[in-house]
Amino acid sequence: MTETSHNIPLVVDLDGTLVRTDTLWESFFAAWANDVWLPIRCVGWLVQGRAVLKQSLAARALDSRLTIESLPLNEAVLARLRDARASGRTTVLATAADVSIANAVAARIGLFDRVFASDGETNLKSQKKAATLVSEFGEKRFDYIGDSRADFAVWRAAREAFTVSDVKPSGVSRIEPIEQERSALASWTKLLRVRHWIKNLLVFVALFAAHRFTEPLAWQQAIFTFFAFCAVCSGIYVFNDLFDLASDRSHPSKRFRPLAAGSISLSSAFVIATLLLFLGLFLAFCTGLWVGAAVLGYCAINAIYTLKAKRIAVLDVSILAGLYTLRIVAGALAIAAPLSPWLFAFSVFAFLSLALLKRAIDINRLAPDEKLSGRGYTGRDAAFVNTFGAGAALAAVLVLSLYVSAPQAAVLYRNPAWLWFALAVILFWLMRMWQLAMRGASDDDPVLFATKDPTSWVCAALIAACFVAAI
Repeated sequence: MTETSHNIPLVVDLDGTLVRTDTLWESFFAAWANDVWLPIRCVGWLVQGRAVLKQSLAARALDSRLTIESLPLNEAVLARLRDARASGRTTVLATAADVSIANAVAARIGLFDRVFASDGETNLKSQKKAATLVSEFGEKRFDYIGDSRADFAVWRAAREAFTVSDVKPSGVSRIEPIEQERSALASWTKLLRVRHWIKNLLVFVALFAAHRFTEPLAWQQAIFTFFAFCAVCSGIYVFNDLFDLASDRSHPSKRFRPLAAGSISLSSAFVIATLLLFLGLFLAFCTGLWVGAAVLGYCAINAIYTLKAKRIAVLDVSILAGLYTLRIVAGALAIAAPLSPWLFAFSVFAFLSLALLKRAIDINRLAPDEKLSGRGYTGRDAAFVNTFGAGAALAAVLVLSLYVSAPQAAVLYRNPAWLWFALAVILFWLMRMWQLAMRGASDDDPVLFATKDPTSWVCAALIAACFVAAI
């Protein structure tokens, strides 16, 4: 810096620079959550120009679920702004985002003297942004912090140019992040919920329940169905995160998710999620028409859940239980095995209990009048959720005990008495999971908690040993 730096304004970009996200995509998903036809409307607005699109989306987003206060900020850029203000420099926010978004962010930060932004007529990006800043301050009479190729024209017009990304042309200095950043691979692995793929092992339940585990073709069909669900579920998880940005950022642990924290761009996530959905459906229909129909139904139900049902108490957990059960149904369809009504009934009650357990973990942390962000529950629902969840667990065990006592068990198993030991272990595991949830000692997702819990692994091994002994 020269000694006359205090007379040089510091200009900062918004998307990807001051905030670790893109407010246009944030606006799109916030507005889409309340208007299923929004993508079609966007085509009409885009025909009128990008400035019109941004203004229209911003108006709907700020009226719905876009929370400016929760947008993830770049601490390194904030530090530069504070230093500039402390030294008496003029600070400017110059962005291609709509002026309503820019003003709201500027008001939150409280560090800007002036704001330049798109206004519904002019899309203040690249050359237009550079021309505006040169007209206002003069060539080489301002410093600029940006992040993308769209900033090239502005960097060339600036006295000193800075970037916060890996886009670093000659003459541009990089501002290193203050906060520790997760690697790209780790971020994508977390975003796609690779650990959650363990839930898709449910498609193999019918294979073992029908005692068809010695048939290579049945294994092939089940494996195709497994990977179809893995692809589809990862895509759906990403879409859920895109629609849940505001609520995730207010959650004590979900705020560290890659999209909520700004570790992965929303546009990249949207593209990958769409490709995964198509890949999953392709694999499912290659496996069989009815398997494809089941996976397509899974996607449709998830869409309803994401856009509306997740905010309706009781309906949300009912749908979650149905989605778990649908995996078992798809596995049975893949190998053309009849689905036992006993297995179906046990699955419904067991997964309803786990769905209520997942919700109970969050609700038990709330004060009585506190609302669960993004869901239709308050702290006063804790007793209801805990009671019905434990009741559903007992109902699942009761169904299994009736099955063990039924003639069908004697036909399929040579030593059905071993199933009583498996039943006792299942009852113990469910009781323990509910006890941990009520104590607040469980993770946000009980299934993932079980994968890290040594006691759960011992229970799983005992249950498997009992079924092998029974066969």
